[in-house]
Amino acid sequence: MFDEPANDTRAAATVRATVRLQGVGLHSGETADLVIEPAAPGAGISFIRSDLDGPVAARTVPADPHLVTKTQLGTVLTNGYGASVSTVEHLMAAFAMLGITEAKVSVSGPEIPILDGSAACFVDAIEAVGVLVFPSTVEPVQPSDTVTVTLGDAFLTAEPLEDGCGADLVLDVTIAFDDPAIGEQRILIEGDRETVLREVAAARTFTFLKDVEYLRTIGLARGGSLDNAVVIDEGRVLNEGGLRMEREFVRHKALDLIGDLYLMGVPLGCKITAYKPGHTINTMLAQALTPVAVEERIAAVG
Repeated sequence: MFDEPANDTRAAATVRATVRLQGVGLHSGETADLVIEPAAPGAGISFIRSDLDGPVAARTVPADPHLVTKTQLGTVLTNGYGASVSTVEHLMAAFAMLGITEAKVSVSGPEIPILDGSAACFVDAIEAVGVLVFPSTVEPVQPSDTVTVTLGDAFLTAEPLEDGCGADLVLDVTIAFDDPAIGEQRILIEGDRETVLREVAAARTFTFLKDVEYLRTIGLARGGSLDNAVVIDEGRVLNEGGLRMEREFVRHKALDLIGDLYLMGVPLGCKITAYKPGHTINTMLAQALTPVAVEERIAAVG
C-alpha cells in the first residue's frame, strides 16, 4: 500500500507503521527481535542495538558503506563506539526495492535475522503495514562517468544509463562457480524497483555442504539450516523442493549487491555490471560512489 505510485524513484519514503519480526541470525545463531519504525525525511536508515546499554547515540549504527568493517559471508557495520550490526544486506535490499529511504531499525542482538534467507519476508512485512511516501525527494546515484572497481578477477562497474533506455535501473550480473549445480549464471534486469523486486526478492542465500563445518568452527553459519539457505553438495541441491526459481543463485547475488549498494541510502539511477560480485567488492563500489561518508553529508546539510 502506497500513498503515491511506487515507481517514483526520487520520492523519500518510510514505513507507514511499526514492523515487528523475530528470527535467528544466520551466523551468530542467536534469536533476535527486529523492530522497524517510521523515521522523518532526511533521517536516513539507522540500526539501533536495543540489547546494549548506554546512550542511544552509542548504540546507533547508520547505514553507511564507510562503516562496513567486515564482509566475510555478510556485511557488518560498526560505529565509532564499537557497536556493530551484521548481515544487513537482505533488509537493505528490501528497503531498496520498496523505496524506503528513512527507517529506524532496532535489533536485540548483533545480527539481523536471516528469516527464510531471502528478502521476501522483509518485503511482505513492510507491505503489510504500507509505505508512506513523503513530498520530499532524494537524488538517485547517477554517475556522470563510468566507475569501476576490481578484486582479483571480479569487477563491478557503474555507468550512466543510455539515452532513451526507458529504465530507472539496469543490473547485469554474472557469477561463476565450479560446482555444476551453479556453473556460470547471468541475469539482466532492466526497469524500475518493482521489476527488481519481482526478479530477486525471493532468491535465497546459498552455501556448500563441504564448507559448513569449517564455517561453524570460525563462528559463522551457526544459525544456518535448510530452512534459511540453499545447500549444495557435489552438484546437488539438498533442499526439499529444490530451487524456488530459475537461476536462483545469480538472483541472490544480485539481491546482495542491491542491499550492499543501498547502504548509500539512495536509489540507483544507473547501469551496474557485475562479474563475480561479493560483499567486499560491492562495498568497494558503494564507497567509490559515495566518497563522503553519510554522517558527514548529513552534518553538512543540517
